[in-house]
Amino acid sequence: TLSSSSAASDVYKRQYLFFSQGHRFIYELKYKPDSTAENAEKVEMVLDIGKKEVKFSDLQFLKVDSLSKKTGESWQINSQTQQLLKRNLGEDKSLNYKDVMFDYYVIESDDKMNWQIAPETKMLGEHQVQKATTEFGGRKWTAWFSTDFPINEGPYKFRGLPGMIFEVSDSKKHYVYTLVKNYKLNEENDTKKFLETHYGKKPIKIDYKKLNELKLNHFNDPYSWARQSRKWSVNMNGVIYDKPEQLEELKKIEQKRLRNRANDIELNHAVSYPDK
Repeated sequence: TLSSSSAASDVYKRQYLFFSQGHRFIYELKYKPDSTAENAEKVEMVLDIGKKEVKFSDLQFLKVDSLSKKTGESWQINSQTQQLLKRNLGEDKSLNYKDVMFDYYVIESDDKMNWQIAPETKMLGEHQVQKATTEFGGRKWTAWFSTDFPINEGPYKFRGLPGMIFEVSDSKKHYVYTLVKNYKLNEENDTKKFLETHYGKKPIKIDYKKLNELKLNHFNDPYSWARQSRKWSVNMNGVIYDKPEQLEELKKIEQKRLRNRANDIELNHAVSYPDK
């Protein structure tokens, strides 16, 4: 195998010529937030590459934002994947945005990956791609990249190879990204409403340790807000809960949901929820 560092450095000069305007890459993400689930969930993710910045998020954010601009109505959603981030083009440092309950947070991280490039190649559609492997976030990953797109980027935080990442997956296939579409943008998309802020909420700067403390606090008392409210109601699968004596049942339901969706993409930052 070869180190990717020397090959990757050559492509930096070519990528700015290639991306003289904005470019969008749509990835299908198959993932298992519950590691024991038989079937994976699917969601479309979008990687926008501009002249200076790279942004990654659930595609649904862009669709809802576009709809809001057309209709003038205010639409808000939360991230299914909690994979909202942006970084400077050509850099490994990321700003990771997290919406947790009623607040919005941002975490800075340095995510440099040490890739090992293998000689193995295959065809994905019309493009020949080459294999590379790395370890990141407590998982082993295999990526397939193509120099047909001379840029060092890819989905989520995966970058630094001498070509665009077309496919990347962990060894257990809990997270599988596949490039399904790409096209040029006439102008860079404005994401201030849902990325840099969360529908008016400015992000609070924290670290992963503090984020996990907040998640554990939520786990221990997920309906604390209801205890402080005179009138409240929760619609859980068509069943309405609105009585104080129902809070303990709601708590157990939410704790079970959180335990079953604790298979974070970065296991080294995952929360370890108590069994009882």
